[in-house]
Amino acid sequence: MSVNFDSTFGFDPAVQDSSMAARGLYATMVTWCDHQIYTRPDSFDGTFDLKRVRSVGGTVRLVRELVENGLFEEAGEGVYRVVTRRGLAVFGSFKNQKKPLTPEEAAELHEKKVVAGHAGGKASGESRRAKAEANRKQNEADAKQTASTSTKQTGSTTVPNQTKTMPSSSPDPSGPGSKQTASVAEAEARALADPFATAWNAYPRHTGSRREAEKAWAAAVAGHDGTSAVTEAQLIGAVIAYAKTIDRPQYAPNMSRWLSNGAYLDHLPKPAKPRYTWGICDEQWLQEHILSQVPEGSFEGSIVGSFWAAVKTGIDPTEAAERVVTELNRKGKP
Repeated sequence: MSVNFDSTFGFDPAVQDSSMAARGLYATMVTWCDHQIYTRPDSFDGTFDLKRVRSVGGTVRLVRELVENGLFEEAGEGVYRVVTRRGLAVFGSFKNQKKPLTPEEAAELHEKKVVAGHAGGKASGESRRAKAEANRKQNEADAKQTASTSTKQTGSTTVPNQTKTMPSSSPDPSGPGSKQTASVAEAEARALADPFATAWNAYPRHTGSRREAEKAWAAAVAGHDGTSAVTEAQLIGAVIAYAKTIDRPQYAPNMSRWLSNGAYLDHLPKPAKPRYTWGICDEQWLQEHILSQVPEGSFEGSIVGSFWAAVKTGIDPTEAAERVVTELNRKGKP
């Protein structure tokens, strides 16, 4: 037999997510498939059904667990195959193995090689001689052509060829009719045409059942277990934000588990914190008199406190705003 279980098998995230019973079923089906590859390599397609699983003591629940954790994959309705890769188990190959030759076969093969060698040597010699003769004739023809050309050019002036530059018929890529870069709105529209597919492709690890992940996606959008509903655009953004934090995708949980556990909530965009307002100094007033005139992010912290302290002590808000703008523009961004 030729199946190898990696020494890091027990440390693989997919294995760690599986129960001991599921791990046992995985190992059993790997060895069963290995035996089929060995005994009927040309007819075995690498799949098995639930009847075979039950025959070795497995259950439907264990099969579903292994599919979700990426150790089994569905090959069809009620048909499965084991997932093999480095870190789990890897099959060897039993195909095309050569059987040792009998003495008679070895003698026959030697005789064929001798005959073929003689024939090849003879053909090779004839080929070399023919090639040498062809080269000799070509060299003679080239020499005659060179001599003839030199005679014709004696006493004459050679005019170099002038290269005429033809105008290009290719259209200007920036001119009318050129293909323009898709706008942000178009990109968002494409992403939302199939939101789950967009998120699935962006998620850092594609193991487990895609169908289960899609169910968890729908539940997250609708809101579940006390969590608020989210838009599909927000959930796509959370997936993309999470993917950017992952350096080693092999350790990321299955997408269905990530969604079901509510881990996406940590990556949803944070709502903007409303600014403090007082009297006539509402959001619009602050935007007009201060925020639009200073570096972005500079009207924060102690500057804000000083402004409101001045306003509440009776200083004209417009005058206080002018002081803030002058000071922040002098300092630049903090």
